[in-house]
Amino acid sequence: MLQRALIRCFAVFLLGVLGGLAVSSLRYNAPLAGAQSDFPDVCVENANNLVRNCQFNEGMGNWSTFVEKGSNPTFGVESEFPACDSPQCPALRIQAIDWFIGGIYQQIPNVMPGATYWANVIWLVYHPAGKIDGTVGRRIGIDPTGGTDPGSSAIVWSPEIWNKFDSCPYKICRELQVQATAQNTTITVFIRIASTWKNRRDEFSFVPAQFFGEPESFWIDDVGLIPVGGTPLALATSQPEVPTDTPSPVVSVELTTPAEVAEATPTSVVSQPTETATPSLIPSPTPTLTLTRLPTITPTSTRTPTSTRPPRLPTDTPHPTATPTPQVFLLAGALPFVGGGILCLGGGVLALTVLSGLMWMRARRAGMDYVPRRRSLGGEERGDEDDSSA
Repeated sequence: MLQRALIRCFAVFLLGVLGGLAVSSLRYNAPLAGAQSDFPDVCVENANNLVRNCQFNEGMGNWSTFVEKGSNPTFGVESEFPACDSPQCPALRIQAIDWFIGGIYQQIPNVMPGATYWANVIWLVYHPAGKIDGTVGRRIGIDPTGGTDPGSSAIVWSPEIWNKFDSCPYKICRELQVQATAQNTTITVFIRIASTWKNRRDEFSFVPAQFFGEPESFWIDDVGLIPVGGTPLALATSQPEVPTDTPSPVVSVELTTPAEVAEATPTSVVSQPTETATPSLIPSPTPTLTLTRLPTITPTSTRTPTSTRPPRLPTDTPHPTATPTPQVFLLAGALPFVGGGILCLGGGVLALTVLSGLMWMRARRAGMDYVPRRRSLGGEERGDEDDSSA
């Protein structure tokens, strides 16, 4: 009976551990699996996504880089942690020693002019300045003309956010979204990073000098773009040219005398050409292109960054530490189940100890009550009390 109870407790303990791991796994992947219904991961979840290689599974394929100012960072794709700081590797990693303004872009072909497109980026984090506001600016943009100049005035940009990404739910900042109406059959998506805090040392005087020379990393993952509606423009078609009336040939007739007419044996008959009927070409109506309207995703209200000076860090924290990945969900999800299993196992061990003590006491008491008997010289068994009475 006791063995069965212990086996049951141990089974409950194992189930608790496995359940905790499963729950923590679900919670760990929640940010990229639609944890925020109003900010969907269209790269993964929407079949109409037009961004190719949006998860960087093919390296830097279909992506181009740009640098506007500052140093020249390196761009690469990482697949293993900690080089890849993303819940779902691989991810793009940008590394820089000094400040810079730059990013990546991709041209999206075969779009409908006049239609509206919406783009967002799910994962954009950085280290070591990720714990302080005002260090790194981020934004996403769409060039509706399909150009590749990041400084073009035609680009429609999202608000540039400067708050630390830790302040965003699940480290996903919903301000990184934008929509624009296509003006060409090709549009371009831009992801722009302005890491300028090292060039503004007077604003971060509380940061030790050695940290300004420390390498910096930025990670980008899950960039998506989908059509969200709008009326496409009809493509211009050349009207067929209507031919003019065919001119009738001019027939010249010479005047002759009656004698000349008599001498002429054959009578020449000049046949007037019949007027050719002019075909009436009426161009057929130009077909109108239609676009199936997808559910409109209303971008959420964004918060415009203010010029408030970043708060001064405590003196005992000279520099922000590395941002931990969401692995804390593993322990948090498993605690309820692991705690129940440990409690059950501890109860089983306690019960086994108590039962063992009771069995030992019973055996000892039985040994004290036992009186050994011996044989007498006459062959009869006698107890110790008989010997003492004799």
